[in-house]
Amino acid sequence: MTRPLAERYRPKSLDEMVGQKQAIRLLQGFLSRGNVPNLVFYGPPGCGKTTMGRILARSCHMSSHTLNATSASVKDIRELAERAAADLAMFQKRTMVHIDEIHRLNRTQQDVLLPFTEEGVFVLAGSTTENPYYALNRALRSRVQLIELMALSEADIMTAVSDIAQREQLNVLPEALTLIARRASGDVRLAIGTLEAAALMGEGPVDAEGVQLCLSHASLAGDRAGNQHYDLASAYQKSLRGSDADAAIYYLARFLASGEDPRFVARRLLVTASEDVGNKDPQAFLLATAALRAVEVLGMPECRIPLSQATIYVARAPKSQQAIHAMSRAESVLADRPVDPIPSWMASGPTPEGPRTYLPEKLVGTRLVEPEDGSEACLEAVRSYCRDLKDWMELDTHSLAQEIGFPIHEVRNAVNHWVACGDLAFRRQFRWSEKT
Repeated sequence: MTRPLAERYRPKSLDEMVGQKQAIRLLQGFLSRGNVPNLVFYGPPGCGKTTMGRILARSCHMSSHTLNATSASVKDIRELAERAAADLAMFQKRTMVHIDEIHRLNRTQQDVLLPFTEEGVFVLAGSTTENPYYALNRALRSRVQLIELMALSEADIMTAVSDIAQREQLNVLPEALTLIARRASGDVRLAIGTLEAAALMGEGPVDAEGVQLCLSHASLAGDRAGNQHYDLASAYQKSLRGSDADAAIYYLARFLASGEDPRFVARRLLVTASEDVGNKDPQAFLLATAALRAVEVLGMPECRIPLSQATIYVARAPKSQQAIHAMSRAESVLADRPVDPIPSWMASGPTPEGPRTYLPEKLVGTRLVEPEDGSEACLEAVRSYCRDLKDWMELDTHSLAQEIGFPIHEVRNAVNHWVACGDLAFRRQFRWSEKT
């Protein structure tokens, strides 16, 4: 039986691979030292994940075993570990275990891998089309080197397909090669499979019409397998962020039609509701959380309706990136200076009387949380009013909102802002004691 072209011409060394220059440079560094860490390759289909794992095993003269996460059991993993330990003890030969679709391992199976990877019983080479920061548990992620691979460029696809056509002595018209490279969407396995199918169709040269016929079927299968996974994720989130509900629903439908795990879509929705809508409309985060729960309870196809509902809401909600900007500023403060001591009154012990500040002394007055759009005027109005609070006094935010003419929620935010800055002291009552 003749093996498929993609398997026959699978690269045998890193030098034979097209594209992935950054990943190849990293792997060459490992090989130059004669040692390879535990790895997980992640990226779209047909970008070289499995090939790279096999090349590493061959280059390091390791025994090589493959498990598929969809069918592997805890028993299979332990048996492989025992065999690897025996080979290491008897022949001083290490083993590389390839696990395709590693994101499909459940939490128990992932936990079983931990001691074997940590103790070096075998070298793990996992591959996944999913984002490992979501698909793998934290303990396993901390024990592996994550290597991201990108969809190949049209030029890289053209190089690979042209080389195979020449070596197979196939008569392929230039426009057919161009069409294959363009429509493969970065998947070199799909491109080679399309070339092979088109070459088997007749006696004449491979032309654009034959390629188009083969691609009409191959591209649909590629979508179900996760083709354009990252592009779709980006388009979906940007549509939500750009408040285009029509586009967001369109990409949601494409996501689900491609066979994407709806939990991945729900997580993207949840991230956007927090990162891009935030406190402008906290209901968006609650609805996105409920949609994620609905996905877990209902599954497909029923869960597509709550996903649609939450998608429309998040897309139409007002946007604010206050939360992510505040966190970024706080992280920058932590990175740029020594760790400041917590104010003594906030440590364990009795609470002192009098004005207090909450930030460390050297950071008093530092603004991390930017005011929401349109609330600068409210901040200044509250500041002006509170400056007259020289003695401890009650502060009724409802009355204050009516007096200065701003919505109650903006007034509450402004009061909290000045308290956090240390300008407005609070101890059941309020007093102005400006620090900035």
